[in-house]
Amino acid sequence: MTAYRQHCPVASATEVLGHTWTLLVVRELLHGNSRVSEIARGVPGMSSALLARRLKQLAEAGVVTRLSSTGEGRFALTPAGRDLAPVVEQLGRWGRRWLPPPRSGDLKPNLLLLDICRGMDPARLPREKVSLHLRFAETPPPRWWWLVLSPEGASATETDPRLPTAARIDCTVSALAGVWLGHRTWREALDDRAIRFEGTREAVRNTIGWLGRNRFTLSVSASNRSMAQQFD
Repeated sequence: MTAYRQHCPVASATEVLGHTWTLLVVRELLHGNSRVSEIARGVPGMSSALLARRLKQLAEAGVVTRLSSTGEGRFALTPAGRDLAPVVEQLGRWGRRWLPPPRSGDLKPNLLLLDICRGMDPARLPREKVSLHLRFAETPPPRWWWLVLSPEGASATETDPRLPTAARIDCTVSALAGVWLGHRTWREALDDRAIRFEGTREAVRNTIGWLGRNRFTLSVSASNRSMAQQFD
C-alpha cells in the first residue's frame, strides 16, 4: 500500500481505501455479500488474484474479518468497516450530482440489472412471483434478460424463469440506465421510443413503480409517481 507519511487522517484513510477496487469491494460487503463469488459478481472486471489481495489488505487494516467456513471463503465487515457506510453513500450522492452520465462503453446489462434489483423495495413488489422480460437492442448476446420479482425481492437472470410475464420491455441499456439514474424521465424515454412496453396500462404503471429509481438520484421518486399516475 502507498504510504503518504502524513499525520492527516485523510491521508491515513486513503492509504487503506484509496487503491483501485477497494471501495467497490467494501460496497459489495455493505450490500451483504459475504462469499468471494458474491463479491466478485459485483466487480466483474477485477481479477480473482486482485480481489484476494484487496480482501487480505482490508483484513490487515481491521476493516473486514474472515469468517470461519468450509469451502468458499467468506468475509464480513468489522465495526470499522460498517462505519464506512455513510462514506460510500456520500460518494455515490456526490458522483450522481457532479459527474456526467455514464459512458455507453461503461454500461453493462448484468451490472445495471443487479443495481436495479438491489434498489427495488420488496414491500412494493407483487404478492405473486412474476417476471419482467427485458430485450436489449444494442448489446451483444445475451440480449434477453428477465427480472424475477416477489415479496422476497428481485433477481436478474439470463434464463427464462417460466413465470407469468407482467410486462415486456424493449430498450437500450443507456435508456434504462438514464431513467434509473435520473438523467431522464420515463416520459422522455417512451416518447423517443428508447424504451417500449408490451403490456396493459396497468402493467406499465406497475412496472414503473416496481423499478423505482437509484437511491442516489436527487429527485428520488416524485417523477416516477407522476409518470405512473398517467397510466391510471
